Amino acid sequence: MENDNTTKSSLESHISADRPITSKSDDRLNRSGFAAAIAKVIRQWRNKPSLVIGLFGDWGSGKSSIKNLVIEALSEIDGDRIPVVQFSPWQVSGQDILNEVFFREIGEALGKTGKGDDATLKRRVARWKLYSSALSVAATVARAWKSATNPLQSPTLSLLAATTSLTLDTSAAVVKSGAEGIESEGTLETPSLSELKASISDDLAGLKTPILVVLDDIDRLTKGEIRLVLQLVKANADFPNMIYLLLAQKDTVVKALDEIAPDNGETFLEKIVQVGFDVPVINRKQLQSFLFEGLNKLMTGDSLSARFDKAHWGSLFPAIFPLFRNLRDLNRFLGSLAFHIEVFRNGETFEVNPVDLIGLEVLRVFEPYVYRRLPREKEVLTLEPRWLRDKKREEDKRRIESLLGLASSERRNWVEKLIAELFPPAALSHSLYSYGNDQENGWFRDLRVCSYQAFDRYFQLATPEGDVSQADIDELISQMSDEKALREIFAGLARRDLLETMLLRLHSLSETLPIDHASTFLASLFEVEIEEREYGFIETHPKARITGITYWYLHRLDERSRIDAVKEALNKTRGIGIAVDTVGLFANSHRAESSGSPEPFVASDEGREELKHACLSAIRRVTGENPLLSLKADLGFLRYWSWWDSDAVAAWLSTYLQTRENVVHFLQSSVSTSSGTGGNRRYILLSHLEKLITLEELKGRISMYLDGDYSEEESEILNLVNASFKRIDEGKTEDPYLISHDEQ
Repeated sequence: MENDNTTKSSLESHISADRPITSKSDDRLNRSGFAAAIAKVIRQWRNKPSLVIGLFGDWGSGKSSIKNLVIEALSEIDGDRIPVVQFSPWQVSGQDILNEVFFREIGEALGKTGKGDDATLKRRVARWKLYSSALSVAATVARAWKSATNPLQSPTLSLLAATTSLTLDTSAAVVKSGAEGIESEGTLETPSLSELKASISDDLAGLKTPILVVLDDIDRLTKGEIRLVLQLVKANADFPNMIYLLLAQKDTVVKALDEIAPDNGETFLEKIVQVGFDVPVINRKQLQSFLFEGLNKLMTGDSLSARFDKAHWGSLFPAIFPLFRNLRDLNRFLGSLAFHIEVFRNGETFEVNPVDLIGLEVLRVFEPYVYRRLPREKEVLTLEPRWLRDKKREEDKRRIESLLGLASSERRNWVEKLIAELFPPAALSHSLYSYGNDQENGWFRDLRVCSYQAFDRYFQLATPEGDVSQADIDELISQMSDEKALREIFAGLARRDLLETMLLRLHSLSETLPIDHASTFLASLFEVEIEEREYGFIETHPKARITGITYWYLHRLDERSRIDAVKEALNKTRGIGIAVDTVGLFANSHRAESSGSPEPFVASDEGREELKHACLSAIRRVTGENPLLSLKADLGFLRYWSWWDSDAVAAWLSTYLQTRENVVHFLQSSVSTSSGTGGNRRYILLSHLEKLITLEELKGRISMYLDGDYSEEESEILNLVNASFKRIDEGKTEDPYLISHDEQ
């Protein structure tokens, strides 16, 4: 079993992988050289007017990582360290605070450009604080002026006009009134704003190194905030030794500027950004390599690797890879997949098909509207049994089209291919063909999401209520050589009310179950205790399911091996009711009814005779060891026993029917059910019982042992028996259909 710490470490590493890298030691895209070139440009820009650099790229392209590499490269260049101001306006709310934080951050960087007790440094910082306060007042005046004069004018355009006005006309008192809390206020005279700005220019020109101001995540701002940030940069772009590094998705910024410069947003941006760089495009082969590397790390453990179908992956991969655009896409996907892999690990078992899980995670991450619709479309995405399926082809096609219509336009074709690979019945509905039970059984064996038996677990992220887990199935298969363990497993499933579900799953898997211990498996299977209930028109009785499991499980063997396996199972089992009911059917089947029917279990008369004698031997052994049997024993063997040895049946029943409980159990075993438009009808056919016991003897046993007070169950059985005797007395038919119709 995989170490929990290893699993946790793998999960954490993939979930946190979307964070920007901070060092060239983590640079897997070879962008360190590109970042070093930008750092060199910054380092060499000294005693010059300000420089505005733009680093443009789509979301997830790696802008923040390159920024971190630039800062690291600057720190490694010999000489005085360049002060770096990292300002993320997206983390600041409101235009007032944007102004305040922008200037405060630069002021703090200025405070680190000399010794703390340097009087020149203190004056430099004080002047900057006073300047920033003046601009804050200007912004307030601008907004008030805008509201009073032209409510349609952009506040960012008003800002520069108001700032110019203040530069010419604002008195020192007004500037000081906006400069609350400035420690050096008393040490400064009261210059005009233009004089203050000139002094600051002299201060900055005297710096040994430029100050780098990094503005990240600009494209996450509202359009108004984007314009404000660019205005702040432009308004202060004439200060020397100031370098701005702007990180953004270019088209987002251009669209924001288009609103104040229609169709000229890009030209407007070029007036602000002097040097623009585009994030290097990631090589698709490189991205593919990273995807494979990430998947290999996640797909660890025998349970996962055993279910990883390379052929299925080869068909799926071309449909999913085009949906990955950059490393952020890749890291988001791997983080989500890492979590869901741990959800579906169940001890030594993996509950779903890993290749299908990959495909679904791609939809979940990149096309969430399509993904969220999938659970509602189970009946058209799988071969889930449904009434009049063939009559609903056109409706199914419309539903598939509606599902695909939820995909983004640029990905529609790839999503269609992915859906077709994950859900063959969906492509089928599209082209009006059909699959059969063999395909469904194969899909469930591989835990494909297109199997209606496995579908729900993918979306409920757990084994659905009323279903068996793959761990349950794997445990049963692992114990197929241990008869005692199998009995306990089947008994446990019955207690959990999951026996019928397990039989359905085993029927789907029957042709692939391990064959080495067939007799042990079948002997235990024949001993399951079925809780009788009423079955719907399209439901399959568990005994019929067991017959199907037995047939298809042994079908892969030659006739001789099939007979030997059944004989050995009959010799081991105590469950002769189900065993003889199953094997007796095989012994009495001579040939396939039509070309489409399954081949007979045994083709030769000698083989069928051998099966019959094996059944008789098992009956004699079990009834001889315990003549009264268990009150839960299945009495289905009586029908075949009466055909093969009627005298022996009569003799045994005379012994068995000597208690009230056994008489009731015998009658209960004789109840049949027919389904009609009015619901299920229960009845007893005396013509069938007559082959086991005379009607006179039956009446005698009932009157002898079923007298006095009756339980509700006993009363119901007696009513069915009396109705049967009444039909006989009145000369009515015992045809099941007519009985059901009569009673309606």
